[in-house]
Order: sequence, then C-alpha cells, then structure tokens
Amino acid sequence: MLKVKICGITNYDDALNATNLGADYLGFQIIKDSPKKVSDKMLKEVNEKLPPFVLAVGIFIDQDSKAITKVVKKTGIKVVQLNGSETPEFCKALAVSLGIKVFKYMKFTSVADVIKLQPYTGNVDYFVLDISTKDEQGNDILALDALSALEQVSVPYFITGNISSENVGEVMEKSKPFGVEADTSIERLQRRKDFNKMADFIKNAHSLR
Repeated sequence: MLKVKICGITNYDDALNATNLGADYLGFQIIKDSPKKVSDKMLKEVNEKLPPFVLAVGIFIDQDSKAITKVVKKTGIKVVQLNGSETPEFCKALAVSLGIKVFKYMKFTSVADVIKLQPYTGNVDYFVLDISTKDEQGNDILALDALSALEQVSVPYFITGNISSENVGEVMEKSKPFGVEADTSIERLQRRKDFNKMADFIKNAHSLR
C-alpha cells in the first residue's frame, strides 16, 4: 500500500486525527525560524503516544549532528528528515551513530535533477522529493514530467510539493513512489490541519495501490 506522510504537524489533536485516519508517518519541524516549529517536549509527548506502526519524523535544516542527536535522544524519535545541504556522508554518519532512519529532502523539478540524488544512494533510507514549481505565468504547478527519471533511482522515495487528494492520482500515473506527503494542501490554518481534507487525502492515496 502507498504510504502517507502528513507533514507540518504542530499539535496533539492533528497528530491523533492523522493517526486515526490511517497516516503512516507524521512530520514535525524542528527548525528554528519555522512558523510550524514544535518543542522537544511536545514531540516527545506525541511520539510516546503513537502506535508502533506510525512513525514520527523530526525535520531539520542544516543543523549539526550534536543538535540533532540531542533532539533524537530527548524525544525518542526513530526517523530524521534533513531538508538542507547536508552531505551524503553526514546523512550516513547520523544514521549509523543514532541507529535511526534518515530521509533526505530534495527539490526535483527536472529530469536532470536525478543526478543530484546519485551520491545519496546507499547513504539515506528514503528521499523526499519536492516536485512543486511554477509555470511561465508564475502559477504553482507540479513538475510531473520530471518523474519519468525516477525509474533510475534505487532508493525508495516520497513525493511532496502541494500534493492533495485532487492531484495525487496524477502523481501515481507518472511514478511509483513509496509514499506521498501532504502539508499546506490539507491545512485549515497555518498550524492546524483541516480534518476533511486530511481524511480525503489519506483515503485517496491509500486507494491508489
């Protein structure tokens, strides 16, 4: 079954709702200036209440291994997502030292972007590939044509970037991801998810494979 990752969780109610609706992964931002930043305490409390089949993902950007290690040990999370310029070697060292899974976020809007992924093969457990881009008029679109290049990628990957219940089917027609991720497309407010949108997204995604 296609895995579903709900990102930008900021509160216990949204975490509980996402879990009850069938989400497989919940993303929490541990990013200093992010409006969706959560505290270590909140993440620890949520993580301790999650069933074993739902994994909390701590999301970091260009933070050193000491800072990430502190959060992992304090909260007990088993998955870390790196959204910055972290090197393949950094990703691998973090996974080995902490015994965790490492997700690596990358922008992926053209076929040529597959080259950027190659050094991370064998050094990360999953890619999170953001296919959101803009057309010539500045409108938000998905770079669906780029997905054909992912046949060359041996690392399992999630597709993200304005993915919703309305367009997740198109993504699946163009690629075979391990999972899909939604965040802003299922919001009611910046720090609150819309229950119905989240329910529709999870239901539609799970029905696709």
